[in-house]
Amino acid sequence: MKTKLFTLFITFIVSAGTIFAWDYERVQIGDLYYNLDATNQTAEVTYQERGSTSNYPNLTSADIPASVRYDSVTYSVTNIGNYAFENCSVLTSIKIPNSVTVIGHDAFVSCSGLISIELPNSVTRIGTSAFAICSGLISIEIPNSVTRIGAYAFASCSGLTSITIPSSVTQIDYYAFYACTGLTSIICEAQTPPQTITASEKYIFHGCDNLSSIYVPCGTLEEYKQSWPLSSSIIKYKPLDYIIIGSVNLDVAGNVTLPPTICDDTIISATPNCGYHFVQWSDGNTDNPRTITLFQDTTFIAEFAKNTYSVKTESANSERGTTKGDTTALYLDQIEISATPNYGYHFSHWNDGNTDNPRIITLYYNTTLIADFAKNTFSITTHCDASHGSISGLSQAEYLDLVELTAIPNRGYQFVRWTDGNTENPRTIELTQDTTLEAIFDYLLEGKCGKDSALIWKLDTTTMALEITGKGALSENYTYGTFIESLTVGNEVTIIGYEAFEKFKDLKNIIIGTSVKVLEEQAFKGCTAIETITCYSQRPPTVNNRALEGLDYSTIIYVPADYLNTYVMHDTWGLYDVRPLGAKSTETTEVTVTPAENTVDVIWPAVSGAATYELVIKDKDGNVVCTLIFNANGQLTQIAFGAPARDHSTQQTQGTGFAFTVTGLESGTGYDLTITSKDGSGSTLDSQTISFTTTGEPQAVENVPTNINGARKVFFNGQIFILRGDKVYTTTGQEVK
Repeated sequence: MKTKLFTLFITFIVSAGTIFAWDYERVQIGDLYYNLDATNQTAEVTYQERGSTSNYPNLTSADIPASVRYDSVTYSVTNIGNYAFENCSVLTSIKIPNSVTVIGHDAFVSCSGLISIELPNSVTRIGTSAFAICSGLISIEIPNSVTRIGAYAFASCSGLTSITIPSSVTQIDYYAFYACTGLTSIICEAQTPPQTITASEKYIFHGCDNLSSIYVPCGTLEEYKQSWPLSSSIIKYKPLDYIIIGSVNLDVAGNVTLPPTICDDTIISATPNCGYHFVQWSDGNTDNPRTITLFQDTTFIAEFAKNTYSVKTESANSERGTTKGDTTALYLDQIEISATPNYGYHFSHWNDGNTDNPRIITLYYNTTLIADFAKNTFSITTHCDASHGSISGLSQAEYLDLVELTAIPNRGYQFVRWTDGNTENPRTIELTQDTTLEAIFDYLLEGKCGKDSALIWKLDTTTMALEITGKGALSENYTYGTFIESLTVGNEVTIIGYEAFEKFKDLKNIIIGTSVKVLEEQAFKGCTAIETITCYSQRPPTVNNRALEGLDYSTIIYVPADYLNTYVMHDTWGLYDVRPLGAKSTETTEVTVTPAENTVDVIWPAVSGAATYELVIKDKDGNVVCTLIFNANGQLTQIAFGAPARDHSTQQTQGTGFAFTVTGLESGTGYDLTITSKDGSGSTLDSQTISFTTTGEPQAVENVPTNINGARKVFFNGQIFILRGDKVYTTTGQEVK
């Protein structure tokens, strides 16, 4: 189809109102502009705006569709129009569909960014200057459908070094390859030389100063020289094509000696490289060298194969070890060999000095490798707690040597055993392998706290737990604090004395009995690892100067639930995260709610399979006042204004239910209490809701301050909070941010 140009039938609007239109419609579809031929329902790609620096100044790549759709009509894209991509220097790639038959004149002129382009087999004509001045173009494949190459089609494509003109081309217009300075060779596949429209072919290749070869089909040499006499000196037959089977790189497997021209009778030979041998030619002929007579373009394929070599391994001393890896394999194959020492020996090296084992070798020839073995040297490593004792006899020796070890306890300690269970001391061991032994020392596991004290201490070295029992004041400065993790002070101890546990750097959990009244100065100073303190005393023990120095304020203090507020309001205990020990165990089969002025006592039965009990109190408007979550043992694990607390186990008496007092409610106010029991997966087992009203008169003021040990009690939005300094707490001791 002939490309339709921007041709007007008439350009004026006459007074009668008759309007003449273009014979096509120019529209933008996607990134490209098209001229639409409504009559033939065809489209050609055209320019965005001609006359600018670039028709498409920002177009870096284009994928031209085979068809476009506009106003519900589908148009087949058949042409790349004249000047379509003129001066598109940033265009680096373009895909042309198989529907395109014509590349218009100047279609890609000065597209310097194009490196390569593939034309579809549908293209029959390449227009004038279609790819002229595409200086970056280094390769282009002209399809066998093209019959005519227009004038200046590839002019000044300096990056082209070679080009193939297919057999379908019958005409090449003047200056088609003008000034292609990088062009060194051209392959013409046409049996009949393409026609030129000038007096000679001179102007086709004018300015191709480096063109040295025009290759033509076998048998056409004289015809081409007569048709293109000015180029006769460089018209020749192309060299022989060949492939080496079994090799990516010709130089790896071998090479083929070629005749000077493809149409001469000559001798060809295949020469294998080291490690290879010649097998045959692709036609089955095994002659090498071989005499051939050529009448047409022919490809000779020389097949090479890798040589086969042997691998042999040996042991220098069969009593010390064995080897593995004997085999036959091909040249350059990688083979794994290994040396296995017998017990008491180790591999030393191969006879070529290599120490890799296992070892990967690359075959270049028949190979024999010998493994050498040596006797092992074993070591014995001993260690112990240096504060408890030491070990003599550290040594190393060869296989089966005897080594004597002696564990020497420090003062106050005694040897117990070795880590392998042996209790001999000194002991003799026979070295059969590298050995590590630790000596375990121990000390007295119980004793009196002071010479005349009525208090007894006991140490569990398995759990690293220290227990103080008996009646009276504790004044001992203990020296075992570097490893003790938990401490229990019995119910009859009255005082924890000065610096008693100052050195307990690993202490995490403390239980203080009901009778402790005082923590003397620096009693727990520097015990920075403490996570929980459980205090069973109803009255907060007195904390003297720096007794708890170093404790983080996030330390959890578990106290009796009925005395929670007493601890929260305490000048020292109240600084920490005070939490109740949990609900009381009780005998009950039903839910009982007993309200007071600003509290409510709740009793609920234990539910079989329950993992948690959730108590939610709401006011009459449906607002949640507080949420309390207990575990299966009745310990409070979560409250309304704090994160879930650490599960803290307490000894529970046998019962069928639990009792708990909720404080901080508003006087004379109605509430709804919902008790829900859930299993371990969170599924509800039972749920009950009970309404109640606290006693007394409702508070009429918003702020009710009360001075308690430097703190203020504030009533706000139906809830009671405690102010201490610049911090705010709930009545359960949880800090409110």
